[in-house]
Amino acid sequence: MNDKKNRWLILLLCINVLLITAIVISHVGIPNAYGQVRPYDYMLIPGRMRSDTEVVWVVDLGTEQMTSCIFNKRTGQIEIGQVVDLIGKVPF
Repeated sequence: MNDKKNRWLILLLCINVLLITAIVISHVGIPNAYGQVRPYDYMLIPGRMRSDTEVVWVVDLGTEQMTSCIFNKRTGQIEIGQVVDLIGKVPF
């Protein structure tokens, strides 16, 4: 009979810990991540610069600027290129 009471006590204690954790998380909040403020502000274009280098060009349609993001396999880091102004440079 004593083992049964201990099991119920442990079960109720665990439920209380879960409920307290849920209350704390709901009040603290998890930060939100926003990719774009307005849809279609950026255009991502994947490609290759050389046979072994992959690149993603990021075009900001609002300011008409472009930059490149290259993943460096040796260092494991993303390298961001210079920002290029596209106004008057793309022959359409």
